[in-house]
Amino acid sequence: MHLTNDFVRDLIGGQMWWDNDRKATGFGVRSYPGGSKSFFIDYRLDGRQRRFTIGPFPRWSVAAAREEAKDLRKGIDRGHDPAGTRRERREAPAVQDLIDRYISEHMPKKTVLELRIKDEKKILEEIGQKLGRHTKIAAIHGGDIAQMHRSISESMGRNGPRRVRANRVLSVCSKMFSLALVPMAGETLPWRNAVAGNPCKGIEKNQEEARERYFSKSELERIASALQTYPGVVAADCVRLIMLTGCRPGEAIQAEWSEFDKEPSYWVKPSAHTKQRKTHRLPLSPPAMELIERLREARKGILVFPGDVDGEPLKTLFHVWAHVRKHAQLEKDEKGRTARPYDLRHTFASVAVGGGLNLPIIGKLLGHTQTRTTQRYAHVADDPLREAANKVGTVIDGKPGAEIVTMRERRS
Repeated sequence: MHLTNDFVRDLIGGQMWWDNDRKATGFGVRSYPGGSKSFFIDYRLDGRQRRFTIGPFPRWSVAAAREEAKDLRKGIDRGHDPAGTRRERREAPAVQDLIDRYISEHMPKKTVLELRIKDEKKILEEIGQKLGRHTKIAAIHGGDIAQMHRSISESMGRNGPRRVRANRVLSVCSKMFSLALVPMAGETLPWRNAVAGNPCKGIEKNQEEARERYFSKSELERIASALQTYPGVVAADCVRLIMLTGCRPGEAIQAEWSEFDKEPSYWVKPSAHTKQRKTHRLPLSPPAMELIERLREARKGILVFPGDVDGEPLKTLFHVWAHVRKHAQLEKDEKGRTARPYDLRHTFASVAVGGGLNLPIIGKLLGHTQTRTTQRYAHVADDPLREAANKVGTVIDGKPGAEIVTMRERRS
């Protein structure tokens, strides 16, 4: 029959009627025992009978639902499957699914990185709150990411606005959506269309002031003395390895003997242990080799620095470093920030620069894959140049006490 609003309004529960408009074949209305009614369109596609719900009455009038059915019928005749599309949209991965995938595929599993894992999980929690856990991945746009980054940047933390934190959240979020652009194992399609791309791209990060501290020679001597008095030998030796190699603290904590056995006088760090996710082949200095040989004689097993639990590495360097800060009398910097074990890595780089090594060589020692990362130490190289310039200027100025060096006579 020809459906009208009055007819639909008077329907009782459990009835189904189809409209007689041939341009909207399959269009009908169904009433439910509770009194509600909804419009639908039935159709057959690829040999299968399907039904697509248009919407409820009276939110949809008969006339509006009929026009919608006509448009749907045109698409169906061209091979479009509205019910299948809705089902795909309903079952499409959401933000929480992507968070779970990030944890499964990208987050490190090593217990040695427990603090990093804990922090990343907090970041993922914040992303889920800001973007909405049930929001479909395909529905996230650059504006949503920019709003999240801005809101975190403007929120207040212990030390003021959380601008640096916002950058960390943006980095993790970008990695999440890069995973969404490739199919998951066992699947053929990516979770997000390549045309839509990564919504984090193009979002400008907040300006950050690099935190760099370089220990002086006297501070290094005091650190070495403080390590001698620390009762935890394993943790103290771990800090010593960081001092002698410039490695990241996490790389030292999770080091295994097999990494030192592959090549004599080299530390071959596997990609799973490095920040850049690439194997790093580091030559060891004589003092570092001496330390390794001493540790090899004293400790057995797989781990160089085993923890209290059998088969697990050290959990943290917090206690040993607190001891070092106190007994080495390491003062806070001009902004009131305490010294960190990571500053030993910066110091290693500064000593290398002061020794005349060029930045590419220093980058290889530190395991950098980006030249701009090593470039942060370029200003340290100015110190020897400044010293040389001062000497030359003093000689030219003719002030007493300057050592005059006679230039060689020019050959004829």
